[in-house]
Amino acid sequence: MQYGLHNLVTSLYAMPKGLEDLRERFGQDNQDTKRGIGEYLYNQPAQWVSRQELVDEFDIDESGVSRHIDDLHEEGFLTSKYVDDKRHVQWEGRGAGGIEYWIREAVPPQLWAAGSELRPLLTLDSLGGAYIPTLLFAFLVIVGFLTAIVGVAVSHLPSNSIFGMTATDLVIWTGIVTMMASVSLLLLPIAKLLDVGLKKVLKQTSKLNEGEENETN
Repeated sequence: MQYGLHNLVTSLYAMPKGLEDLRERFGQDNQDTKRGIGEYLYNQPAQWVSRQELVDEFDIDESGVSRHIDDLHEEGFLTSKYVDDKRHVQWEGRGAGGIEYWIREAVPPQLWAAGSELRPLLTLDSLGGAYIPTLLFAFLVIVGFLTAIVGVAVSHLPSNSIFGMTATDLVIWTGIVTMMASVSLLLLPIAKLLDVGLKKVLKQTSKLNEGEENETN
């Protein structure tokens, strides 16, 4: 976590190069591939891209890609690392990223990778009717966690209150939010079962209607 925060603070005070610098430095007609690689990385900020991915993307051999990324690295446009003796590169700085870039910088890579595995399971298609209860549960858990932290902090203040709310009030609110999160968690399997049941009913109804239409014809 400290490493991620260090990167975040460093990035805030750094003067990263942008696309204008890239196009100005490599603006010749015979440098279009080099510019293309730079722009490709610029549009994937804080993401490590393997050399093989660049080989496949730009349809050139590994030696050509290595030469281009060496030049980009020397000019300060990207950074690189080796994973299992395989080179990976990323744009040096924020690039085209917005809030996602800063989140990636602050969140430990292991936690981000775990989140990447979970995100496909939390889509509307996979959750169906349980989508809204899931979002509600996640929101309430975060709110409860933050409220508890604020409550602990307020308890150490001389006034034992903030904006008119005491530590006791915050503890009560944390309990209420926790109960609401528990209720939303209980709704998840119910909503999922209702969604599955409704889909089966609609599917069966559709089959019956098709059968009646075929008999009529």
